Amino acid sequence: MKKLICTLLALTMLLTLCSCGTIETTTDDIITDEEIVALIDGDIQIGKYLYVYCPSTDWDNSVEYEGKIWHPVVQEGFETWDEWEAYIRSIYCGEWAEYALTNESYKNIDGKLYCDGGERGYDLSDDYVYEILENGDGEAKVNVTNPGIDGDFAQEYTLITTLTDDGWRVSGRE
Repeated sequence: MKKLICTLLALTMLLTLCSCGTIETTTDDIITDEEIVALIDGDIQIGKYLYVYCPSTDWDNSVEYEGKIWHPVVQEGFETWDEWEAYIRSIYCGEWAEYALTNESYKNIDGKLYCDGGERGYDLSDDYVYEILENGDGEAKVNVTNPGIDGDFAQEYTLITTLTDDGWRVSGRE
């Protein structure tokens, strides 16, 4: 019975670690304010790209692909799909990264990043305040309050961050 419990516990721990490529941590593994700010800024920027507007695009060189018009992204750092994926994975891990990379507003066409160019109807503020709720053992929960723009689209949420082999990443929200 002890072997079965130990095996199940080990398997559970392994599956948990694999979701974001987390590493073995100690109580000293805490996120810094600088790392939190970088992740919140990145989360807000990705949110804008996914739900508000596309990075700069070239409207004159649009292509039809899978029955839809797509515009090549020309913003430095996001011109190729590999650059886009690297940026997403520098902020998110696990399911959050996969969700962002499968957003229907973006396509990988011959290695280039294309956007549908659609405006999504609202904006997110770059202003926010945060409070660390939990911090240690390679995970931090950070309460983020974003006032929105002129009070519209205000948000309050808890960002869950995880220490991975590549540094701290956003792994979820509550």
